[in-house]
Amino acid sequence: MQWMQSGLPLLGGRTSVRWLGSTAVEMVLSDPKPPFSRVTLVIFLEPRDLPWWPVARALGRRDLLIIRGTLRRAPAVEFEVFEAGSWSERDALPRLPRSWSARKGEQSVHYDGTTALERADALLERAKDAALAVKRLSLRRSEPHLQLHVPLPDRQRPAHEFFEAFHLLAEFALR
Repeated sequence: MQWMQSGLPLLGGRTSVRWLGSTAVEMVLSDPKPPFSRVTLVIFLEPRDLPWWPVARALGRRDLLIIRGTLRRAPAVEFEVFEAGSWSERDALPRLPRSWSARKGEQSVHYDGTTALERADALLERAKDAALAVKRLSLRRSEPHLQLHVPLPDRQRPAHEFFEAFHLLAEFALR
């Protein structure tokens, strides 16, 4: 959380912090900057202090940062991208509309129309250029509009680079 302090101002003002048990913390940004109307970060840590830690690890649970952004206007397209076999995929896949198409692969893309698939590919390319290891990238008309699940970022890189990349993803998502 200390590492994040230099980058969070790119997304919004003050941050309130709330622990959600022993392995998760939620950070809510007040006064988010455009294109956001709300930004929430959730840090999930592997349950290292619990006896079932090896089971959780075997099921793919790793340290994870989730950023959820509600945009000031809903995007025109919807899609979900998941890293195959990830915890994020197992959590969200059952709730996807059955009418969506899917492209399977190392990262499966679930989408509602060709334009959505093109936008997903373009956002994934931008995430790759920013060195973001995407576990889930979600763009939805319902809130939160934009979600990004990534392993905890490399603290050797400046935090503002990471948060600037997320901000740019949000701006591009609304084009």
